[in-house]
Amino acid sequence: MRQHAARHIKGNIWSWVGGFAAAGAACVALGWSTPAAFCFMITGLLVIFADAHVDPVALITQPALDPEGTEIGQPPGTGTGSPVT
Repeated sequence: MRQHAARHIKGNIWSWVGGFAAAGAACVALGWSTPAAFCFMITGLLVIFADAHVDPVALITQPALDPEGTEIGQPPGTGTGSPVT
């Protein structure tokens, strides 16, 4: 079920952008400033994600602090950064 929802959001991201923009415009027309600001904030974030080809669901479901690759097997101080002199 989760993969189906993620595929739907990723495949129809521009529809979600239009929907949140329309909801924001409706909130402005009704004089609801805080919900309108929230809808326009979500619209802006989705536009950024869509333009950068970023999956918004992957940002939530993938662990950000989980090291990958050769970082795990290296002793401390032998990372990819430049050495301090």
